[in-house]
Amino acid sequence: MARGLIAALALCAAANALLYRTRPARQDPLGMRLEADSAVETASLFGLGMRRLAADLGLIRLLQYYGSPEPEALHREDFDPEHPELSFGGGSYPELGSMAERILDVDPSFAYAALYASGALAFNLNRPDKALEVLAYALKRDPGNLQYQAYVAAIGFKKRGDLDGVLRLLEPALGSPDCPTMIKNMMAFLFKTTGRTEKAARLYREILETSSESGYREVAARMLKELGRLP
Repeated sequence: MARGLIAALALCAAANALLYRTRPARQDPLGMRLEADSAVETASLFGLGMRRLAADLGLIRLLQYYGSPEPEALHREDFDPEHPELSFGGGSYPELGSMAERILDVDPSFAYAALYASGALAFNLNRPDKALEVLAYALKRDPGNLQYQAYVAAIGFKKRGDLDGVLRLLEPALGSPDCPTMIKNMMAFLFKTTGRTEKAARLYREILETSSESGYREVAARMLKELGRLP
């Protein structure tokens, strides 16, 4: 298995070099909207039949992009250089939505990318209209996806200031493997602020015990301590 992957990546590198030399400058071999610095790599992986790996690499880039603070964020009072992901709530991240859409171009079934980007746009960055654009793009590729539909409705409630509506619509999505920790953290906070402390504590405990993201685990531990629920 490992040898096969190494061989595939080596072939990918060779394909990269070949494409750089032979690809017409104005054409995209996949007919997809890809970033200039990763189009060749993605095309190579796609050509090798490694669609999901290409999508995974796209997600890594998206997470790195959103996990890196914008220059103006470095000067905010709440910025924590040790855990920049906890300082979200501002900024614009103009490429976030289009990066998620490019991932869906590669792999239309990759729901996590659309859910993560739309959740960040709507609930962290206060850009609900762009979040709805991402979800509309995703729904064209997977019209029966109930999570997309729930996010669309929840964002509508969020725009109206109806937190109960947001909670009611997104709570069933919390058990899905595609539910980002970011959304779980946001939901736990909303449960806490609306007086649903038992649900908040359960969700923070789940984040603490299962999340691979250290920043969110630290938040969960702090919130559980505040709620008096640490063992």
